[in-house]
Amino acid sequence: MAASLLRAGVPVRQAQFGVCNKNGDYAAKTTRCRSLLSQKVASLSSTKRRSLFGQAIVQPLKQPSAMHSSARARTVSVLEKETTVPEFIPKKVPTFPACDINPKRRLDIELPEMPADWGTVENPVDVIIVGSGPAGLGAADKASAKGLKVVLVDPDPKAYWMNNYGVWVDEFEALGLADCFTKQWRKANVMLDKDNDIQLDRAYAQVDRVKLKTKLLERCMKQGVGFISSAVDTVDHGSNQAARSKVVLQGGREMHARSVLDATGHARRLVEFDESFTPGYQGAYGITAIVESHPFPLDEMLFMDWREDHLTPEYKKRNETLPTFLYAMPFTENLIFLEETSLVARPAVSFPELKIRLQQRLEHYGIVVTCIKEEEFCLIPMGGVLPMFPQRTLGIGGTAGMVHPSTGFMLSKTLQSADVLINSLVAALEEGKKGESLSTKVWETVWTKADLRLRTFMCFGMETLMKLNIENTRYFFKAFFSMPYKLWSGFLSWRITLFSLAEMGLTLFFNLDAKPRLTFMLSTLPYLGSFVANFVMGNKNNFSSRPWGGISDKVKRKISGNKDDQDDDLTGGGIGGKVAKAKPRSVEGKIPLPVKSYKQEDTDFLTKKMEAALGIELDTPCPASSLRDDRDWTRFQQQKKMADQAPAASVLKPFKAQGESLDVLVVGMGPSGLALAAELGERGLKVGVVSPDMPFVNTYGVWFDEFEELGLADTLSHVYEDVLVWMNESDPAGGIDLGRKYGRVGRKELRDHLLERCRASGVLYHADMVEEVVNLEGHSNVTCRGGMKVEARLVSIATGHNREMLEYAPDQTPFGWQTAYGVEVKMPAHPFPLDRAVFMDFRQSDPEECVDDKNCLVGQWRVPSFLYVLPSDKDTVFLEETCLASSVQMPFDELKRRLYLRLARMGLDVDIEGGAVIEEEASWIPLGGPLPRSQRNIAFGAAACMVHPASGYSVTNSLRQAKILAATMAVGLKDNGCVAEAANSAWEVLWSPEKKRRMAFYQFGMQLIAGLKISELRSFFVTFYALPRDMHQKFLSMDLTSLELLMFAVAFFVNGTNRLRQLLVLHLAAPAGSRFLKIYLDTLLHQFGGGADALAAATQENASKTMIRRSEGKMATPSAMTVEKQQMGERAGLSCGYMPERKDFKDIFGKEAPFDVDMRPSESGST
Repeated sequence: MAASLLRAGVPVRQAQFGVCNKNGDYAAKTTRCRSLLSQKVASLSSTKRRSLFGQAIVQPLKQPSAMHSSARARTVSVLEKETTVPEFIPKKVPTFPACDINPKRRLDIELPEMPADWGTVENPVDVIIVGSGPAGLGAADKASAKGLKVVLVDPDPKAYWMNNYGVWVDEFEALGLADCFTKQWRKANVMLDKDNDIQLDRAYAQVDRVKLKTKLLERCMKQGVGFISSAVDTVDHGSNQAARSKVVLQGGREMHARSVLDATGHARRLVEFDESFTPGYQGAYGITAIVESHPFPLDEMLFMDWREDHLTPEYKKRNETLPTFLYAMPFTENLIFLEETSLVARPAVSFPELKIRLQQRLEHYGIVVTCIKEEEFCLIPMGGVLPMFPQRTLGIGGTAGMVHPSTGFMLSKTLQSADVLINSLVAALEEGKKGESLSTKVWETVWTKADLRLRTFMCFGMETLMKLNIENTRYFFKAFFSMPYKLWSGFLSWRITLFSLAEMGLTLFFNLDAKPRLTFMLSTLPYLGSFVANFVMGNKNNFSSRPWGGISDKVKRKISGNKDDQDDDLTGGGIGGKVAKAKPRSVEGKIPLPVKSYKQEDTDFLTKKMEAALGIELDTPCPASSLRDDRDWTRFQQQKKMADQAPAASVLKPFKAQGESLDVLVVGMGPSGLALAAELGERGLKVGVVSPDMPFVNTYGVWFDEFEELGLADTLSHVYEDVLVWMNESDPAGGIDLGRKYGRVGRKELRDHLLERCRASGVLYHADMVEEVVNLEGHSNVTCRGGMKVEARLVSIATGHNREMLEYAPDQTPFGWQTAYGVEVKMPAHPFPLDRAVFMDFRQSDPEECVDDKNCLVGQWRVPSFLYVLPSDKDTVFLEETCLASSVQMPFDELKRRLYLRLARMGLDVDIEGGAVIEEEASWIPLGGPLPRSQRNIAFGAAACMVHPASGYSVTNSLRQAKILAATMAVGLKDNGCVAEAANSAWEVLWSPEKKRRMAFYQFGMQLIAGLKISELRSFFVTFYALPRDMHQKFLSMDLTSLELLMFAVAFFVNGTNRLRQLLVLHLAAPAGSRFLKIYLDTLLHQFGGGADALAAATQENASKTMIRRSEGKMATPSAMTVEKQQMGERAGLSCGYMPERKDFKDIFGKEAPFDVDMRPSESGST
């Protein structure tokens, strides 16, 4: 405890160290220790309740003695969580006689004073390192050797290190520290039971703490490190790109530095965590003792002794499920270090129990303790989550998660990492990086993807080890140490490649006997989903230590009546796995702006002003009977004129008057049609395009990396460095960054680019609509509405959401609908950052829940929508209210009302009457629906169902696939000349079995999203963005394979709330789940043999009619919520923009609900 108090900046007299180590009654000593600690904590409480590092004070220890570290321990640990409280504490605890020795507690070395002008605003140092343990001193040594200006802050930099360190000799030799050993042993021994032991041919050593600290201190002094004997109160990093951070010491002194490094061990005082810390614990009780004799050879150390013959029946029974082992380092025939160790447990095995087990072992071995020179109580948090990164504060050692999650080793890893961290810091400073960009570079260097994957594997192993009984633990270590030396030694030392890690996993599995192998497999199942998700993506370790994502723990809490779990089922602010209940917001309250510099106008004034300009009430949904027909809105959007876009006829050459003969005719000239035509023309085919001469009228937002990969970055009118999201009102006013660049497509630029490619490759153009396609052997005859006749070997239909000229699978896959109403407006000095797009703002302008009986809309729920923003310049911005996915189409007039109400609540003035509105946009995207059948006419783009059903994205996917489809069509037409085979090959590329499985997954997700109310949708996206970044980014880009999507589902289920898991299970058991599973099974059978009959209807060759006429189209997508249907809902009391419960749907609309299950909770909160 004295060590803990020292690290908290509390002065402790030298004599106080002996209180807990003197001979005498254990209970009395425990009482005195606790009293001492309580007095010190009380003294801290009387001040600012601040500890060494400016956060929570040292908590009362839940163990009875000083928290020193053992021979493998790395850091003094202060217990903070109830999960560390042992379940079993013996009443009678043995005592050992103490030697009359009071070890020196401070190094006899004089530290130079820091130059007075260091750390000022004008002369900031390069790095302030907080903490003078091995991590802090190691980093200070490396940084000063590189010429950095370094300041090390610690309450007592000369304090004696309380920790015993045991290391592998080869590791310390590689670090140049072989002269810092107390003693070496040429090998280590592992005793499994009385008949089995394993010799480890690897030298081991105990570190001489005084030599190591003295060596590091002297090097730091020689290299000009400045030392400050003080505790840190606070750290202020300023803005993200601020060049300096301000460190405030206790007493008020301020220091300024370009970077701050937290080396405070497991106290975790400066580095921030965005998730709860749930480690396992390695507990150990050890003594450095003078003994009469001992049975251990002096040339080898005892690494593990798992024998249990010494235990009494009571402790032998406990050892069955909580096994411990002996760790011993013999120095002489009469001096030895002995430690009883629990490798990892949750909660920790208590120190009194460990002490009893050690005593029973020593008595059985005939070891008589004369006296003890040092007594150690070790508790090491192992595994758990890593710090939030990147973040401005850098971290090293225990605070940065560098404890080996499967063994507890840390010292060598930390000293190695100091070199990596400092080299990265030096490079970043030389490159002129500062603030967040500097810290991001360093964090990514310290924790590479390979290291993150390795740590995930170690955490997975740790959780598995905690489930093994003593018998299976022996089996495990017998198999582990039977592996090749490079595997087990590399794993213990953090020096193993991913390839060797895979080799190790397989070798370990096959080394196990059959019975323990099965036990081992069963032990891994509760953590397998989280392991796979984190290991595959290699992003920040979010490995969950809760079996099955914590379901069992939550069930137990609910059974016991504990309501603490309620927040887990409610959404809240924060991405990265934190889900907290949102504070209710009154209807009259303002929505915070993304920045504070914009003056918010009076909300009520703006509401009335906009109501007068629009002629509607903003606070109340409009009656359906007063709404404009959505078909008028879609016609308005399609018929827009864009004066800046040149007519296609002025760029492309026309067809002949009659009888043009083509290789491929493309019907439609949106981005998909023009891209396909250009790709085909560039492959030497004669290509024509038939379509009305229409400009690009939709606003497209794309991920920058995708457009850059396509070579289209120069067609973006604006590039945003990141995108912002808000899940609810409790999120930061400035939003949460997703860490991915975004772009707004320049409609003119993209259209000009595609038209120029078409012109250069000889693509022809005719402005008309296709009326009829007659498919003959070897070619098709096409008749246009104006009478033009064209002959083409292949016809591709790229008509967007107009599906009249194609045939679709005769299944009942439902449509979802994404609708959005947007405006480009003049808004002088608007508050939206020009380098950020607003991707999703779910802060609501309308009340979304029943707040009382009077305002509760019984039997219906509000369809969610969010704000999407693309700033153009400081005075111009595109604002859009979007309904992501709904089972029925959200009326545009309702979205328009919501948008302007939201703007009024945000205090944003749109001068409608003054002409501030530059352009209106009505976006209407059918999602999902049946896939097209294999047929002679080849669909492409939205007509081929290439829209992402769960997000609405399509333009990037179409531009990507155009190159692949064109190559396939060109090969088919050139190589064999068979039109039918070319068409079939094209369809195999468009909708291969693999792509059908992926689309089935996305459609399943779309149908789930379409049935979620606002609280559930927020929870969905909090969970979604908490997944590894690669995973959710690839999901949005449609880049995950069908196997990776299944891993995605497992990871989502594990990380989701109880409510989300409940909804997923219900959805999987509903018709949507049956369709999803059937498609997966049928396509696998088709792809790998035996299932051709199952897909005959979808893949039969030339199944289409010989003649297709526009008037015969049966799959023309109707408006899902026409005025008539809206009025039917109005007569039934359904508010505009709301959905009825499933049981009421048929009574209102005359047909079954398009969503599969009634997923609304009942009054009791359960389904």
